Amino acid sequence: MQAPVMGRVKVPLNKKIEIKTLLEFGIAQRRIATDLDVLKKMCLQRLKEAQGKFICEWNNIIWSDEAHFEVLNRKNRTFVRRLRSEADQPFNFVPKVQDGGGSISVWECMASGARGPLVTYSGKVDGRAYVKIIEEALPSFIENAFDSSNKNWMFMRDNAPPHRSKYTMKWLQDKGIKVMEWPVTSPRS
Repeated sequence: MQAPVMGRVKVPLNKKIEIKTLLEFGIAQRRIATDLDVLKKMCLQRLKEAQGKFICEWNNIIWSDEAHFEVLNRKNRTFVRRLRSEADQPFNFVPKVQDGGGSISVWECMASGARGPLVTYSGKVDGRAYVKIIEEALPSFIENAFDSSNKNWMFMRDNAPPHRSKYTMKWLQDKGIKVMEWPVTSPRS
């Protein structure tokens, strides 16, 4: 039986460069745990830590979004599934109104355990119009939803152009409203 060889292992240059680059980005190499019990224990411990952290963080997020509802004269096409024998039945037709059926646009926000007011608006929305929509509702919601000692809350909105306009961003900054960074390429934007 041979005695184990002690000393340094020769590492090829390309591997050294790879390791150095990873370390510069704060990524260190670790040996993979081979004992499944140890691995399971580590995973459960990390999960418990993460759950506590994320629940605390998500409780401090103010979510907001807008929606547009049309009544009659919808802009998109409407399809119906029917039998051939039901072709002339009234439930297969969409009623039309000459001057449009009307529409409503709404904005709302919510946080963990609290719902904000439903704000209605009409017309196209740019930065100034968006600020007009949220200027009364958002600050009062923040005041009512969070303790005055809680300064960890953040406002989340999708990255629609009115939300990230200079006018809107300046208003949010002037009011001391912290905005959660949301990637532009998100599925929601």
